[in-house]
Formats: sequence, C-alpha cells, structure tokens
Amino acid sequence: MIIITPYAAARLSFMIAEEPDADELGIRLVPTTTGCGSYTYSIAITEKERSDLEQDISGIRLFYKQTEEEQLTGIVIDCDAATNRFSIIHSRPLQNECPHIN
Repeated sequence: MIIITPYAAARLSFMIAEEPDADELGIRLVPTTTGCGSYTYSIAITEKERSDLEQDISGIRLFYKQTEEEQLTGIVIDCDAATNRFSIIHSRPLQNECPHIN
C-alpha cells in the first residue's frame, strides 16, 4: 500500500513512543486538497477508530478507511535526517487538468 523509509519509520516510532498511550497509537494520513482535485497529506498520530482498517508498515501502525485504500496506494513517507521534516510523496498522483498549473 504505502512505503515508509527506514529513517521515517524510526522517527515516527520515536515520536509515538513519547506518548503515554503509545501502545494504542499509529498514524493516519490526512488528505488536504490542493485546489485542483489532487491531494497533499499530513501525518496525524492518533488512535484507531472503530471503522478503521490497520496495516503494519515498517513497524508503524497505519490506520485508514477502506475507501481510502486506492488513494493511498503508492505513497512514500520519508524524513530528512538533517531537519527531521517529513515528506509525503505519491508515486502516481491523480491526473487531472488544472487551469492553475502552467
């Protein structure tokens, strides 16, 4: 489904482990629209909701809805070791005609 690079997985594991309820936590990718029908994502550290599916990726629990599965397939989560900033890249972004792109 998605790939989490080794450094990103280590960083996420560290962040989750700092939480008092770490054993119940995982991540969720939260889509935000870019205005042209494609998505960018944020990472949320959260508990599993009742209707969530769960997948272990590189030791990180990913929570998602079944309706999000196709949309999430192909995403790579990476983390820059110098800045500890995460990047979320889609290997096959949604294709569309956007009048705002030159």
